[in-house]
Amino acid sequence: MRITLRQLQIFEAVVHTGSVTAAAELVAISQPAASQALRELEALLGRPLFRRHGKRLQITPQARHLLPQARAVLSQIEQIESMGNDDELSGSLHIAASVSVGNYLLPKQMSLFKHQHPNIRFNLDIGNTQSVIQQLLTGKAEVGFIEGYCQHAELMSQVWLKDQLVVFGSAQEDRSEHLSWEDLTEANWVMRESGSGTRNILEQATASKIPQLNVVLSLAHMEAVKQAVIHQMGLGCLSKMAISQELNAGLIRLYQTPLELNRNLLIVTPKNTALTQNAQRFIDLCCAAPVLSTL
Repeated sequence: MRITLRQLQIFEAVVHTGSVTAAAELVAISQPAASQALRELEALLGRPLFRRHGKRLQITPQARHLLPQARAVLSQIEQIESMGNDDELSGSLHIAASVSVGNYLLPKQMSLFKHQHPNIRFNLDIGNTQSVIQQLLTGKAEVGFIEGYCQHAELMSQVWLKDQLVVFGSAQEDRSEHLSWEDLTEANWVMRESGSGTRNILEQATASKIPQLNVVLSLAHMEAVKQAVIHQMGLGCLSKMAISQELNAGLIRLYQTPLELNRNLLIVTPKNTALTQNAQRFIDLCCAAPVLSTL
């Protein structure tokens, strides 16, 4: 017996969904048939490909080495099926991105890429920086976009763009336009959750002068941070690209501070793993097309 394309499709779908049932729905076969295909693949390879973690399946370290090869084979088959256009890409592309990048930068890049390659299907997972790194390490994402830095031994990163964080408050508050270290120490703060690249940058920038910021709210979503600041619950710190609408609407105001809040936006990929053509071409487009002209 030889490995079949169906087995590789099921394997890749289980990696993406974390469930045989969801994978079966994704490739339009029955759950028993998907389970059988996965068992046959594991038997052929002589090793388990997944281990159960709660209600989800997690890829084993050995299977992580199979994943890029499986994706490459599936991508090549899809390329063969679309040979009518020599430059046409097809198939799926799994991306993970931190909140700022995923919400405010990647939609434009994905639209440009989709316009050039209509048969591409995007899967975009948005979370904090640590979540993106985990997606890459478990093989669920082929390419990651994060803020700040990434020093994981199994990942490699390249600087994509420069970004600026700003300190802002409600337009209804009566504060001086210039905030000192003392002002920042005494202020209440509304911040992103731990693990957020934005929060890490702020905490690093204040660490030498303010050992502990007075965080009154810790929130997982930027929109919640902005609304809390608008309603005078404290100061916020987010990427300038994330608050442009509220700033233009006169709901918030920016403050001048002694903080250095510039950061890099990074493209992160698994080390020692060949990228699929879809992933490489999307990275090429992102690096060639400016997206921060509004900052």
